[in-house]
Amino acid sequence: MTMDAAPPFTASITQQIAQQIRDIHPGPPLEAGWLDPRLGALLLLTLTLLLIAALAWLGRRLWRYWDWRQALAAPPASDRRLWLGQLHDRLRQEGLRRWPASRSLQGAEWLAWLDSQGSTDFQRWQHHWDEWLYGHRQPSHAQCQALHADYLRLGRQLLLGRLVHPRGTP
Repeated sequence: MTMDAAPPFTASITQQIAQQIRDIHPGPPLEAGWLDPRLGALLLLTLTLLLIAALAWLGRRLWRYWDWRQALAAPPASDRRLWLGQLHDRLRQEGLRRWPASRSLQGAEWLAWLDSQGSTDFQRWQHHWDEWLYGHRQPSHAQCQALHADYLRLGRQLLLGRLVHPRGTP
């Protein structure tokens, strides 16, 4: 049977369906800047993961600096010579752990080298350093506080890096 020979009731039903379908339209065209929701979700997930990684990295650095601060307390009013020995040992351990090449440096050379690693001024104490460590003299409380400030500044430079401004800048 051919289409031309279709019964008359079939043709009327087809025309009614065609009239009903005529009202259906695809809607407005999509804008060029609109993203597929799956791509948007993927971008959001990527940004979230990057933010979590950045926060973990920052948290780790801040934790290491907090640990650096806790390793050496502020200088006490008494027995400052013992405190200076702890400072010296802490700087030596950190120096050997980070820079094995610093093993051969001693005295003024070592203090100058420490100053080159961070924005510190340990070298100004080179004339007193050996007397404090191996002699019978001990630093004053003000000198210990200045040494402690340099120690903290070195820690900020090493552990926080670009997160802090170098000495002398706002």
